[in-house]
Amino acid sequence: MSEVRIRQGTDADEAFFRDLEMQTTWENLPPEDCERLEREQVWLALEETHAILRARPGNAIFIAEVDGARAGLLWFGPNRNLVTGEEEGWIYNVTVVPAYRRRGIGRMLMQHAENHASEQGYAVIGLMVAVHNSVARELYHRLDYRDSNILMRKRLPALSEEAPAADPMPGL
Repeated sequence: MSEVRIRQGTDADEAFFRDLEMQTTWENLPPEDCERLEREQVWLALEETHAILRARPGNAIFIAEVDGARAGLLWFGPNRNLVTGEEEGWIYNVTVVPAYRRRGIGRMLMQHAENHASEQGYAVIGLMVAVHNSVARELYHRLDYRDSNILMRKRLPALSEEAPAADPMPGL
């Protein structure tokens, strides 16, 4: 295998970051959300989220390169644990370009992020992964990440679909 180099992202990587971030976000949405939502709607929401999260101090984008070609990225930043109140390192996204998968690049990016988090003084590093992304979940478990919480959602019916009509004269 060619040598993999991991470097700090630069302004020149912005389009790569945005394109890969959108692709990863779309692929990791639950299938029913992909059917219900337009890509443009998700893109606009993602842009807003980026503006908020990337404005925080401590964000870093790491780019994996193979023979000078961008092969993957990892977005690292601070996160406040909502349960403990502690600041922890957070992996917002780790993605390897499909042509470069199954070569250990994801593992290398994760190890790079762990080293970076330690250097920044974090005692914990975390991430969120889509429940249907079994390949990523297996990698994280091999790297000693442990399940801690499960995010659960339920789509509620629209008011016009199932809610009974209001009685205009209740009690009569």
